[in-house]
Amino acid sequence: MDRIVNSTEYGICLWSMDTFKDFLKSEKIRAKKLLALFQKDDEKYLKLQKEGVWIPIPQIDHGDYCIKFKNLNESFDDDWEQVLEYDGFNLDVRDGLWVSGLGSFLTFNEAAHRGEGREFMEYGMLNYESDKEIWHITLNDYKIYHDVWCDIPAGKYLLTIRGYAKKGPVDMKEAKYGYQFELTEVEQFDGYKNPREDEYEFNIGQILRDRK
Repeated sequence: MDRIVNSTEYGICLWSMDTFKDFLKSEKIRAKKLLALFQKDDEKYLKLQKEGVWIPIPQIDHGDYCIKFKNLNESFDDDWEQVLEYDGFNLDVRDGLWVSGLGSFLTFNEAAHRGEGREFMEYGMLNYESDKEIWHITLNDYKIYHDVWCDIPAGKYLLTIRGYAKKGPVDMKEAKYGYQFELTEVEQFDGYKNPREDEYEFNIGQILRDRK
């Protein structure tokens, strides 16, 4: 089964819980609305990039994205076309790696990412939270994955991001775009790259539209 993440708030991000918690503690951050904080506070946001704490892939089309890791021997087959590649982003992994929709940081809830799993009803919809995945089922019976955990060994890495698009027509319940991540281990970070810079275009849908 493919690993899927929904780009709530028009983006996804990569982060490791223990790395993230240590950053919040060292910066004395107690706010829960972290996405708003990271958008407004450039100093803290850039420190996130320098230390490899929280790497966003911003300003992408809303929808489901297929997520693969080259380090886990996962790749896109010939039914997919590669449309982008960027490398050199710092990422500090300590206890596995979460891939999340940015919406998970509108009001960050650490407890939702803990435990063996629980189901609960909210606003008439079934929700599920665990230390491996977080999702809910919509009123029209569609499962939306907000966060998925990946078993990546601890280490400091340089992150390569590759974007793919499905060739040909796609079923409404299939992901038509995807990202493959590759992590190259390093002893320490030397500089950093900021994924919000204008030189980066992560929006696979926009790249395809610009071709027309």
